[in-house]
Amino acid sequence: MTAPNTTDVHSFSGKGDNKRTGDNPWAIEPMPAGLIDSPLDFIFAEHHRQREAASILTLLADGEFDLKGVKSLLAFLETDFALHIGDEELALFPMLREHCLPEDNVERILARLVDEHREDEASLETATAILVKGVSDKQLGVNDKRRLRMFAEHIRQHLALENGVLLPIARVRLRENELGILADLLKARRL
Repeated sequence: MTAPNTTDVHSFSGKGDNKRTGDNPWAIEPMPAGLIDSPLDFIFAEHHRQREAASILTLLADGEFDLKGVKSLLAFLETDFALHIGDEELALFPMLREHCLPEDNVERILARLVDEHREDEASLETATAILVKGVSDKQLGVNDKRRLRMFAEHIRQHLALENGVLLPIARVRLRENELGILADLLKARRL
């Protein structure tokens, strides 16, 4: 069984790109049911949802505000976003360390991603505090907007590395058995 190509996964959104024209720019698309059984596609889809979150953070940084959208973003950041970091560090990264070859240079890549996850966690704490305050005030200050924009850009850069380098390596190195184990690990984290 061959792993699906990354370009095939975009079909879950029906768009094939990250443009949000024509739909609600304040919404984060729900995960398709059953996608977790294809764990690399599931992770890629989570990355798409994180890009949507980054787009919402950018809207806020640009001075737009939608109370329902901010509340949904907060819920996503406090649950799915945080859970995803654990999915990678507790399930995907150890599996890649075990199955990658030295020429994959995976240790260097994973060390960088773990460092970026620590930055994500610190930025996430700041961003959620800003968003909670924004919900009560119905507005954001200039410094808060700047911090949200920086967080959005960090998310985009991080996802570029994961989607462009890490997931292609995983698609080559992880076979059907490993993908089944990875799917089970991701499911267990959601029980």
